[in-house]
Amino acid sequence: MFEALDKLTMAGLGALTMTREKAEKIFDEYVKRGELEKESRTGFIKDVMDSAEKTRKDLEKLISDEVKKTINSMDIATKEDIRHIERKLDKVLKEK
Repeated sequence: MFEALDKLTMAGLGALTMTREKAEKIFDEYVKRGELEKESRTGFIKDVMDSAEKTRKDLEKLISDEVKKTINSMDIATKEDIRHIERKLDKVLKEK
C-alpha cells in the first residue's frame, strides 16, 4: 500500500513541476532516440501538459478529501457550529 502511495505522490510531484519547457525537453529526447517524429511535437506537448494538469487536479482533490476526512474524524467545531452558538448567545443576551 505504501509503495502505491509513494508512486502516486511521486507522479503527483512530477505533474506539479511539469512545465512546457520540460515537456519540450522530454519530446526532444524521444526524437533523439527515434521514438517520436518531429512533426508530432505540438500534439505530444499538449498531451503531456493536459495529463500533468489532470494529475495536478486529481492530487489536489485527493489531498482536500483526506484533509476533510481527517478534520471530520477529529470532532472539531465547524464554522457553522460556531455560528449556531453565536446565534444562540445573541438570542440569550437579547432576552436579558
